[in-house]
Order: sequence, then structure tokens, then C-alpha cells
Amino acid sequence: MTVIDLSPQLEEIRLKYPEYWRSADALRELQALWGNPPCNGVGVLPTDEEITIQLQPQWTASVRIARAPNGWYAFALSYAYGTGGAGAAVSVWNDTAYTSRQEVLEAGIRTLKLAYERLLDCQNFPPETQKTNAARMIALLDQHLLQSRQLSLF
Repeated sequence: MTVIDLSPQLEEIRLKYPEYWRSADALRELQALWGNPPCNGVGVLPTDEEITIQLQPQWTASVRIARAPNGWYAFALSYAYGTGGAGAAVSVWNDTAYTSRQEVLEAGIRTLKLAYERLLDCQNFPPETQKTNAARMIALLDQHLLQSRQLSLF
């Protein structure tokens, strides 16, 4: 897997612009880093592809993928479970880039698995079905990861 760590460049931009989160110049530098993709005023990239895995309506996991003009890929996640969840948008502020769709998809799925594995580790987490469903989501994510690898062989 070819992973490109952009954190040094992002840190340099943050240091250069004290209010980087609202600096048009910082945003332009970030866009240039990614090959000048279109993005909104806070750096959100358009999603090229979204892969969603659903166990039940309230148990979902999604990987959103964007491909930049320079050929790099970035991802963002959203996930939900019975009593919580989280989500984000793909952004030029992502501190990691990938060189292929397969790599970014695998990284996204592995990150989603970690979110559900944390549910397995929770003590006194009611109801017990949360842990059962978390284990089922992890199995579905593993299955999707295996299928995506098999498809990439052809």
C-alpha cells in the first residue's frame, strides 16, 4: 500500500496561517497540494464514490472516496449504531493520501472496523445486542474487504 503522509505539509500551512481554518490562502495551498481539485470554502471535496454497508437501518457504515486531479485518493467515513455514530466529509485537510482506489477503500474499511471494535471493548454497555450487532458489522466489513480484494485480482 502506498500511503502518502501529508501531515508535515498540513502542519506547515497551519503554522504559516494562524487562522488557517478560515484563510483563503491556506485553502489555495491545500488545493495545490492535491492538484487543484474543486472544493467548497472549507476544503470539502466532491465525493466520487460512496460504499455503504448496512446491517439494519440504524447500523450502517460508509466510506466516501474522492479522487484528486493529481491522482491521489482520500476518504471519509460515516457510521451509525443503535446509540451513536459519527461522520465527516472528504477534505483537502485529510492528512493521508493514497495512490489507488483499492488502497483507499481498504484503509476506509479498516478504520470503520476500529470504530465497531471499540464497541466490543465497552464495559457495561447496554444493551448486550450492541456488542452482538457490532460483531456482525465487523464480519460484514471483513466480507466486503475480502470481496473487494478478490475483484481487484481480475
